[in-house]
Amino acid sequence: MELRSWSNGARLLLHLSAAGHLGYAVYYDYRYAQLPKLAVTLRLEPPLWGKFKYITFLGGLVQCGYYALALTYDLFRVRSLRNLRDYILATFVVPLALTVSLTFWTLYAIDRNAVYPDLLDLIYPRWLNHATHTFVVVYALAELGSTRHRYPERSRGFAGLAAFMAGYLVWIHYIWFRTGIWVYPFLGGIDWYLRVLFFALIMVLGFVYYLVGEHVNRVLWVRTTGDHKWSGSD
Repeated sequence: MELRSWSNGARLLLHLSAAGHLGYAVYYDYRYAQLPKLAVTLRLEPPLWGKFKYITFLGGLVQCGYYALALTYDLFRVRSLRNLRDYILATFVVPLALTVSLTFWTLYAIDRNAVYPDLLDLIYPRWLNHATHTFVVVYALAELGSTRHRYPERSRGFAGLAAFMAGYLVWIHYIWFRTGIWVYPFLGGIDWYLRVLFFALIMVLGFVYYLVGEHVNRVLWVRTTGDHKWSGSD
């Protein structure tokens, strides 16, 4: 009983901390981390939809919403909230956290100026950069390790993830079509076939990250080989 009580307290603290941290990061990003209007004049940023054209910001909203939902379930134990919590974790939280973080830091290591020039240090504080590109993975892994989740049928999970990724690709192409400016400037500096390969790779990796999360969850929590059902109040 004491172990379960400690475990419940640790989950509550994780969800409260993640929701608060990421919630403030999303608020600060939206309210204060703004490129100067000159960026639009110089065609460095599309003059449409503000932060809602960036996958990092959209992913931050998803992550923050998830931990707020998980915290609500911790407090009220509504079964329908658990089902929704588990689906969002499997389909969006883990794949998006890994996609955003690993893609950003890989491109950063290859050519920082292509994705995060030095000038952005004056606009995006280091803590905000790590909150949106590093801590999302830390929280997702901590969540997998601290909370049991029932992963949905893979077809349902893949369908939700595919809809999100395809929708985002349509979204950034729509913005490019309207403005002639890519949301991410480096896309305009590479040939069309490399853009196609880049988008295809990102989508494939998204499904790989889904499977990684599913595998980690199974290894940590499924007690009997092949058994995807268990009882419990987590």
